[in-house]
Amino acid sequence: MDISVSQANGRIPVTIFHLHGDLVEEEPLRSQANQAVADGSQAILLDLKNVPYISSAGLRAIQYVFELLHDSNNTDKDEMMRGIAAGTFNAPNFKLLNPSKNGAKALSVSGYDMFLEIFKNQDEAVRSF
Repeated sequence: MDISVSQANGRIPVTIFHLHGDLVEEEPLRSQANQAVADGSQAILLDLKNVPYISSAGLRAIQYVFELLHDSNNTDKDEMMRGIAAGTFNAPNFKLLNPSKNGAKALSVSGYDMFLEIFKNQDEAVRSF
């Protein structure tokens, strides 16, 4: 899998990771996210349109980015977990863009679509941050 990075500006700066290839390992995405946060990024949009398949390792990588951003923003974990369980929480600083049909299924089966907003339009996604 390859990852290219771009920046967009909505109300806040947004780092966009454009993934290409199957998301079947954790390390490339984890490393890229660590670097982005170390460089000051507080909002990440994960562009999945060129990702035909997401494995369990790929889901773990997505979970890692979610947790990394929330840890860096000092989010109250208990409140967040209550919101996720109640279906009322959406991650404010990590969102997904254009998952493939198979990718969307993996996100749905795993329950990630319950707390990660999924967009089909990049401009709309950037404005949502």
